[in-house]
Amino acid sequence: MSYRTDFFKVMSGEKPDRVPMIFMGFWDEKSMIAQAPKNAIDENTSCYPSDYPLRDSYSSEPRSEESRFKAVRLAKYLGMATIGVGKGGVIPFGHGGPGEIQPVVIERTDTHKILGYEGGHKRIIHYNPHSVHYYDFPVKSEEDLDKLQLPDMKDVRRFQDVAEDCRTFKKYGFVPTGSIQGFFSGLHNSFMDFADTMANLLLEPEFMKRFIEKLALMSLDAVDMFLDRGVEVIDVCDDFGNQDGLLMSPDLVREFFIPWYAELVNRVHSRGAYVHLHSHGNIGSLLPDFAKIGIDIINPFDWAENPDLPGLCRSYGDKIVFCGGSTRDQELMAITDREEIYRRACDLKNHTERGYLFMLNQPSPELDKESFEQNLSLLHTILSEK
Repeated sequence: MSYRTDFFKVMSGEKPDRVPMIFMGFWDEKSMIAQAPKNAIDENTSCYPSDYPLRDSYSSEPRSEESRFKAVRLAKYLGMATIGVGKGGVIPFGHGGPGEIQPVVIERTDTHKILGYEGGHKRIIHYNPHSVHYYDFPVKSEEDLDKLQLPDMKDVRRFQDVAEDCRTFKKYGFVPTGSIQGFFSGLHNSFMDFADTMANLLLEPEFMKRFIEKLALMSLDAVDMFLDRGVEVIDVCDDFGNQDGLLMSPDLVREFFIPWYAELVNRVHSRGAYVHLHSHGNIGSLLPDFAKIGIDIINPFDWAENPDLPGLCRSYGDKIVFCGGSTRDQELMAITDREEIYRRACDLKNHTERGYLFMLNQPSPELDKESFEQNLSLLHTILSEK
């Protein structure tokens, strides 16, 4: 059975031959090069323009078949069920590709690079240690919003690689996914300072509803383009909390964001596809809302943020497929501890009615390739156990 077959068995409530795995991504490009086979990565793998080889942007030329085969080789090597479509869309989960705003390198030194994004904001990526800082947000007022120039997500040239990506990934037994920005995180990651975003949700609600609508309609245009070309899962990253709880009241989430997620679900389900939502944090109080509107998959469900994962699975596992259960830097632990973490995670399948997916967190940058492969072998042995 293929990883693709196992994934769709879970989504239909059947028992898979093995628990499907979703890969969160590598720590950074340097770690990816150290931990992945050289014939499985290229300048189109990561959501940032490559440093190895040097690229300032993604090519406007059609993607090559060899680039697609490299994505397939990476998925086979990792044993993951899904592959993100488009240049820059393979990893990490939920980021990159034509459905999100795209970057161009505007400065590169030995210590950092600076990216300028569609819409106007910038990100500086420091290399050692790896960190990302977002700044120069373009929207501070309603006048700025009126002037904001967004990419045209109906431009067929932007999505020129997606149909062939989908055909290739399906042919080799994987599920093609497409990423859009979160309806909340898209605001503060790319267009408005986080503190201003939070204050304006309270003080300027009509302005923020207009702002959210403008970004949401852009993303929904991208969803249509993905679905027209064969994408089967829409990935969206939108962190609504931390381990202490939500970043805002549930009522604010329901007022500003749940209606757009309901629209996303309706649009995706009408085409026979699925919605996979990533949100960090203890978001248990939002699960009734997500279940009601029909979100299909939710990750990452970290034990540190949601300690009663079995209870959540029992309460909502008839409607939601939970994805997660691993922990940070588990690869550096003793093998007996790693095995316990993986088995504890996989036991969640026994508490859900609809199904469970394992999400592998970013491997530590301290891990060499041989150790990473040993860890993958252990993980897939456990994922295959009945």
